[in-house]
Amino acid sequence: MNVEKVSRMVPANAGTAARKVIIIGGGIAGLSCGCYLQMNGIQSEILEMGMQPGGLCTSWDRGPYVFDGCLRWLFGTNPASAFYQIWMELGAITDRKIMLHDETVWMEGADGTSLSVPADLDRLSSEFKRIAPEDSALIDELVRAARRCVSLEPPLEKPLELMTLLEKIRLGLSYVPILPVFLKWKGLSVAKYLAKYRNAFLRETLLTLASYEHMSAFVLVMILAFRSRRNTGFVVGGSRAFAGAIADRYARLGGVIRYNTRVVSVRVENDRATGVNCDDGIMIPASAVISCADGHTTIFKMLGGRYVDKRLVRLYEQNELFPALIQVSLGIDQEFPGTPQNLSLPLAQPLVVDNQMCHSRMEVSVFGSDAGLCPEGKTVMTVRIATLYDFWIKLKKDNPQGYQAEKEAILQKVIGILDRRFPGLAEQLEQSDVATPTTFARYTANWRGSYEGWLPTARMIGRRIPCTLPGLEDFYMAGHWVVVGGGLPSAALSGRYVAQMICARNGKMFAATKP
Repeated sequence: MNVEKVSRMVPANAGTAARKVIIIGGGIAGLSCGCYLQMNGIQSEILEMGMQPGGLCTSWDRGPYVFDGCLRWLFGTNPASAFYQIWMELGAITDRKIMLHDETVWMEGADGTSLSVPADLDRLSSEFKRIAPEDSALIDELVRAARRCVSLEPPLEKPLELMTLLEKIRLGLSYVPILPVFLKWKGLSVAKYLAKYRNAFLRETLLTLASYEHMSAFVLVMILAFRSRRNTGFVVGGSRAFAGAIADRYARLGGVIRYNTRVVSVRVENDRATGVNCDDGIMIPASAVISCADGHTTIFKMLGGRYVDKRLVRLYEQNELFPALIQVSLGIDQEFPGTPQNLSLPLAQPLVVDNQMCHSRMEVSVFGSDAGLCPEGKTVMTVRIATLYDFWIKLKKDNPQGYQAEKEAILQKVIGILDRRFPGLAEQLEQSDVATPTTFARYTANWRGSYEGWLPTARMIGRRIPCTLPGLEDFYMAGHWVVVGGGLPSAALSGRYVAQMICARNGKMFAATKP
């Protein structure tokens, strides 16, 4: 991997021809954008504030265990998918084993009821009707909507910004089959939709699939549609290996990543981005600047809030984010044969995670040695829990000892819950780790600890966020702050789109290659 630490001053008067496109942030969006620029002969350089690529797509070691902070399942594992093409172009899944699971989640109820949620829509319909025959009409309606959306794919040829009117019309016509579904489900929140169901366990199941009740119900439809195509799977080795493969692809294409390099401001001359200033005083000139870093930091700190309009200000002031998270990771010296990879457990007592939020269910991801995260005979379990960002930030600042005590308390609660579900687990526990919103803030600087940016609510889903800022030339943004709903596929696609826009600006015909 081509790595360079900034240790010298780059002359401010360097000729424009010698300047590179500077990419702020080495997450999936930044790596994607860099790869596609290099494929098209446009030299780029990524400035990453951390010490490894991937941003939020990361893992960390604890003894023989790898605790994964991102991947549970990856969209784009079906060779017929547009995102499969992107992952292949980026080298992310080339020659990599992908574990496909026919089961989305295993649900357990407080009364002993259990339910497997299959990816296949026919089997899903049968299972749902088995436990909730009284909701058959709603189940049929949901499955029909998912079937209508199975073929939905993003355009790869070019972003909307580069399309002619005729091309936009053709694209719009290709989406006509799903338009009735979108219009019917978009404005309905998951909470309001689930209120129609009479069966409480099925309501819990559907909420588990959607994750958040404030989301648009259209998200639930799309999740079922994506899963049904065998288009989601776990990439063996997890997030760090996944991101590292893209970084290696970028290096082989001639790109350079400078780690431990934090950008504090974007240099602007005559309303044109001309470079960046780093926290160690280094100024790096650029022919264009692309921020794949946190959106709020980019707009209101790196650029001082100078290039905004009312719409952009309202976006950051009024819209809901994916909540901050606590992740509890356990390394266990034991195998659990037959355990589903993802299961949702009912809690006898609510799990309190801060001064306001508590949870009645807990979702657990289970990885054996076949996932590449632990040796044979051992298991990794991870639990991710929504929490309040402000509580953890204030606690760590005002009471560091209390912060550590609160982390330990949550760890012990989670261990206790899992030990009851898997008797003997606590005795076999070898490694543990608790990541809080302060961890996310420290390592990725994501605004309010949000791991995927904008929550796809009824208000936000389908909304397009420009990847340029009003009044500023040669500056672009990519990543989950310009794509509602976030996620690795959206990050990679947004990086591809920005590369296409820069190619067009430079009079180049965009081309994508595979390693």
